Amino acid sequence: MIDETPETAETPGSETLMEIGETVGSTLGKAVATANKAVAAAKPEVRKAKRKAKKFAKQVKKGALKAKKSAKKAVAKAKKTAKRLKKKLRRR
Repeated sequence: MIDETPETAETPGSETLMEIGETVGSTLGKAVATANKAVAAAKPEVRKAKRKAKKFAKQVKKGALKAKKSAKKAVAKAKKTAKRLKKKLRRR
């Protein structure tokens, strides 16, 4: 058995439609490639920004802890001074 497929006649305008489809496909492919390049280029910048943000947050936290410690010391020193003055006044 030999299968012979009859040649189908091209419909008018199908070639134009194929060209349009290829052009659209090519354009979309270029757009996707450009978007991928942009994302790839932005990734290191995002990492760098995250790193800087973490470092800044760490510095802020460290500064807050230092301020807290300093305030505690100041309060303790003030209490000590007040206690000493109180003793001094009693002796008079």
